[in-house]
Amino acid sequence: MKISYYILFLFLLISCNEDEKKIIVPSPLKENPTVDSSSSSDKNIKIESSKKIVDEPVKNVFENNKKQTTYKIKSISELWAKYKSAKILATKYISENNLDSIIVYLNIAADASYDLSRKDIATWQLNNIGYYSINEFKKKTGYDRKIQKLAVIQNLREKGLLLEATKSIFSEYFIILSKSADYLHKAKLLDSEFEKSDRTQIIERNLEFIDWVDKFISNGSLQNR
Repeated sequence: MKISYYILFLFLLISCNEDEKKIIVPSPLKENPTVDSSSSSDKNIKIESSKKIVDEPVKNVFENNKKQTTYKIKSISELWAKYKSAKILATKYISENNLDSIIVYLNIAADASYDLSRKDIATWQLNNIGYYSINEFKKKTGYDRKIQKLAVIQNLREKGLLLEATKSIFSEYFIILSKSADYLHKAKLLDSEFEKSDRTQIIERNLEFIDWVDKFISNGSLQNR
């Protein structure tokens, strides 16, 4: 009889232990009824979305750092190489009378020499943009021939007609000069850091020419040329 009681006691003890295990370790799905009630495809979407939110700031930080480190300071030899190659290309386009390309490469040469702390060289490149622009303007407008003819023509009617025609064509191509004036003003600013020299006078004469053409278009007079 005692043995039967002992066996029954062991059976009840084992049963209680099994019930305790079920209570202590509940189903994970039951802990999150919202997820449990969704479909398997919805679960995947939610997991992927939460992962993207976590990764996004890390990605942005990486991209920002990458942008900040892409700029590289060029060495002195690299800057001289940049200057020389720009000058070679500028010379090539000078021979081809391609003003747009002349301006591009002389400007690059100016930037490179400025970065080399050679503001004197940079000043010449900027002045040369003005020089070649003035030459291009004169060629496009037939400047020399028209000005010479206006100076000697006697017939007032013919002179008046030529004057108006000259003003018109100068106005048409004046944009060449107005653009170059920006480079000449930069050249003048850089040159002001040095003692006055022949370069100073050259820059000033180029600017004076542009100013004279501007006034001629407005007033139509050869005075103060």
